[in-house]
Amino acid sequence: MKYIKKYYPYILLFIGVFIGLEFLGFTHNYGDPNANYGFSYALINGEIPYKDFNIIATPLFMFYVAIGLKIFNSYIMILIMQSLLVTIVFSFIYKLFGKKSIVLLLSTVIFQFVNIIPTYNFMCFAMMVILICLENKHKDKDYLIGVFLALACLSKQTVGFFLIIPTFIFYFKDKKKILKRFIGFIIPMFIFLMYLIITDSLYSFMDLCCFGLFDFLSNNGVGGSKFDIIGLSTTVICFIIQLIVLIRNKKNINNYYLIAGVFFTIPLFDYAHIGMYINTIVLTLIPYIKLNDKYLTRLIISISLVVEILIYMMWFSTINITFNKDIKHYELLINDKKYYKAELAMYKYFDKFKDPIIISYRSMKYNISRDRKLTYFDVPLYGNFGYGGSKKMINKIKKMHNQIFIVSMADYENKFKYSQFSKELAGYVIKTCKKIDVNKKYRFEVYYKE
Repeated sequence: MKYIKKYYPYILLFIGVFIGLEFLGFTHNYGDPNANYGFSYALINGEIPYKDFNIIATPLFMFYVAIGLKIFNSYIMILIMQSLLVTIVFSFIYKLFGKKSIVLLLSTVIFQFVNIIPTYNFMCFAMMVILICLENKHKDKDYLIGVFLALACLSKQTVGFFLIIPTFIFYFKDKKKILKRFIGFIIPMFIFLMYLIITDSLYSFMDLCCFGLFDFLSNNGVGGSKFDIIGLSTTVICFIIQLIVLIRNKKNINNYYLIAGVFFTIPLFDYAHIGMYINTIVLTLIPYIKLNDKYLTRLIISISLVVEILIYMMWFSTINITFNKDIKHYELLINDKKYYKAELAMYKYFDKFKDPIIISYRSMKYNISRDRKLTYFDVPLYGNFGYGGSKKMINKIKKMHNQIFIVSMADYENKFKYSQFSKELAGYVIKTCKKIDVNKKYRFEVYYKE
């Protein structure tokens, strides 16, 4: 009872986050979180990251979630593991900012939990928070700080490596301090390198997580036609705010870590990535909030409740909620009843064909529900195949024989200019393979390659 009394705020936070992810932010569970669940699912089923399936980030979050899936292989477990991670992160934020940390609740409600969804982005943010806490409370623990710098890089390489810069800016004259951090850094990185070599996945890792970024940049965000001006404008405004704070407080190492959060948005300026960046904006601005803690807490909770109730009322006026009771590994996840029934009908249609390769946003969830192995085809997105990825995937198809392909024509013909769906891949199947069946209701076409 003594321990329960001591930790009950965190127990309540854990429950609150889980409820938020499961019931209030459930609309986000079918995008990036599902892909992250799929990666951990594949891992515990003996598949090799990078070599067998195409994850484009370093693997710390995937391994973290896999621990939970070893206990209970269900999507609900990724929500449990994420709720635990969010609770741990908030405990560190509370150590830094006290009751003012409640401001994060408002940003989470406004962004409808997209800023805390289970992805490798949040894992990297978690490492960022822990690093800031160590710099403020235990800056003499250089070996430990080096370890967490490595873990940040192993969470998401495109953000994590920028978190190394503050060490050189603040301690460039203290070579012993830098050396200690380097030693702490190199140990986890060496272990990861050995893992890649032993699993014969080093080249695949470099292709997907390094060279493939050029493809990702050219087909998303600022590099190509898929350019989200609203997202970019929001990012630029937030970055300017952070830059002003940093210039006015050059001696505060927190600001140097937090400004690296802008790389969460590059090169894809969408709602989910900007939501993650907003977390760093909130932490940047919290020290400047001058309201009384008690008044601030009441104000934030009141506003958050009103906003959430209004949003939930709006949802329930248009959405009929149900559970995915007949989709294996997703039984406890809620869904829109209309969408759920359509999904069951699609899966029944897919089941008519032997070992089909499904080129669709829906393929990963279907394959997981049928306990099938995941492949590169399960994330058919621009930039997710490595350098020159679409051509490499087409070459894979050329070598296949007696293979059924099911192509989502809804995804292929989608005119949304920010779509990440690889139309080159689907288009090659459509042009070169024999059409053998059509599902007009759900807009799927089935092709056979001899």
